[in-house]
Amino acid sequence: MKNLLQLFEISRIKRINYREDINGLRGIAVISVVLYHADLDLIKGGWLGVDIFFVISGFLISNIIISDLNENRFSFKSFYTRRAKRILPALISTLFFTVPMAYWLLSPIAMQDYIDSLLASIFFYSNFYFQNLDFYIAESTKFMPLMHTWSLAIEEQFYFIFPIAIFLLFRYFKVHLTKIVLISFLISFFLNTFTQDVIKFYQLHFRLWELLLGVIVMVVSSNTDLKHLDKLGLVLTLFPLIYFDDSWILDIEPKIVTLTGVSLLILTNENRSLVKTLLSSRVLALLGLSSYSIYLLHQPIFAFANIYWRGRLQKFETMTSIQFVLLVLLLGYLSYLFIEKRYYLLPFYKYFAFLVVLVFIGFGFFGKKDAGYMSRFDNSFETIGKYYSDHQRVGFIEEDCINELELKIFCVINYSEEKANLIVIGDSHLEVISKVLYEELNINRYNLFVSIRQGCPFVVSLPGNSSRASCGGEAITQEMNTILENNESVIIFGGRFPWYFNGKSFETNFGTNNDDIKKGSNSLLSGLKENISYFTNKSSMVILIKPIPELGYYPLEPYLYRYFNLSEEIAYDVNYWYKYALEVNKLLENQKSKNVKIINTEAIFCDSYISKKCTSSYNGTFFYYDDDHLTRDGAKLVVRDIISALD
Repeated sequence: MKNLLQLFEISRIKRINYREDINGLRGIAVISVVLYHADLDLIKGGWLGVDIFFVISGFLISNIIISDLNENRFSFKSFYTRRAKRILPALISTLFFTVPMAYWLLSPIAMQDYIDSLLASIFFYSNFYFQNLDFYIAESTKFMPLMHTWSLAIEEQFYFIFPIAIFLLFRYFKVHLTKIVLISFLISFFLNTFTQDVIKFYQLHFRLWELLLGVIVMVVSSNTDLKHLDKLGLVLTLFPLIYFDDSWILDIEPKIVTLTGVSLLILTNENRSLVKTLLSSRVLALLGLSSYSIYLLHQPIFAFANIYWRGRLQKFETMTSIQFVLLVLLLGYLSYLFIEKRYYLLPFYKYFAFLVVLVFIGFGFFGKKDAGYMSRFDNSFETIGKYYSDHQRVGFIEEDCINELELKIFCVINYSEEKANLIVIGDSHLEVISKVLYEELNINRYNLFVSIRQGCPFVVSLPGNSSRASCGGEAITQEMNTILENNESVIIFGGRFPWYFNGKSFETNFGTNNDDIKKGSNSLLSGLKENISYFTNKSSMVILIKPIPELGYYPLEPYLYRYFNLSEEIAYDVNYWYKYALEVNKLLENQKSKNVKIINTEAIFCDSYISKKCTSSYNGTFFYYDDDHLTRDGAKLVVRDIISALD
């Protein structure tokens, strides 16, 4: 027991010398993240690179603080000054680079999101900003230039809190310091097992265990001399990067494996081992030294490139992705040499940094005033400008719901005991449809209940604590039974079912948005049949909305930036959609019965306005605002058929 306690002794901790192997780990972490965001499918679990960074940060920062406290030379001013010098030059220069690119390439709505993220990034609260962003209204994450700054915000919040906590513990509870760190580590670790909500990705207390793991490894490594664990450590570090994919991104198991490997690598500090030689190689050394700049630059470069290609309806080919990876590495290295290392040679660097921050604030202020710098665009924007407004994109918001029947999952729009119920259940594809239905329908005939669960299909038998807890069928079914108790009801049901079934984003000759998910396969089809059986037994009528034909491209930007004239319609061969949606549509079409009516959305948008083509617009009216969501104008066409079915 005594020997075990000695492993966590802090009084012998001294400042460590530069370690080439830890720098090499940085190189592995950053190249993993870069390849992952380049969509090359080489490193499916490249998002784990951020977790590796957290452990390394905890290790190095805790060593600096505790070694200085042991030598009675710790200074808050010195610590925070060093952190500022390490972090701000590359960050400010990266943000500065994104401003003209954003002005050139971003649509008005994307510009407003960018401005908010710019201010969140410079003041280190971007993890909270992105956590609260509605990604079904905002851009996809791959088109957000500053999305990656959430991790930087977590680190900075840790850097602010941790020194104060360690200083107080060292002064007043020194004998219990490592115990408190261990307890905090365990609390944070187990918090991750109690939720699958997106907040665990973005908030410090869910990530704290990774940073504190670095602290624990630092303390143990200062009190022991382990050998021969590095080979196992390297395997455990690398295997999850290759094996796990996005479907595991909120799970803790991949992190446990790879961070165990990282811990073993750091704990094994041998001078002449094969693994240390590999980690100290020239390539990993350069990647590690410039890892911070590479990380900062990779997301904006990929995001702006994707936006540029998307606007031209061109595919981002593999060779292009490789070229951009090399560009990111080169620019990251140059940033390390000429900005990270030399910025403070400028005699006026403090004033320059302050001036740049004022420029950011001013840019944001005028951008918001001009609704995302709408004045950038010519008169053609008057035609398509309205499709960037919330009016064309947003369904019911929380303030629209009334507090009837004490429902948590269903939004009650209006209610009266003597009226029949109209129940809308689906995902984001029914969001605008439900709002337009309310406005176009004689609502005095119905109570309207709406349940929109973003990004996942409702299945009756799906448990509330499943991996798709946000759309757990049990919870929805319980509330629906409450609604159905007394009144006659009509149920409207739909969703992005081919996407859930295939697991792959829709693609045409114009490209794809590449928002792949875990394949639903035949279990989804059986779930849909189960739903429809449940609906038909519980209601007087079921209206099935066949999946909205997707586009695979964003329809507005090609016109916004005048790559296409408004007189030209962008349309693709209808067979792309028929093939993609075949299995789901076959199932839905076989559900016809007395009280089941089917809204054929394919007949609305495909082989109608243009023969044998699916189109996103016609004569200046746009039916879609992104690659798969309908505008208000597009939703009206579907609602017209719903009202006809009701009548």
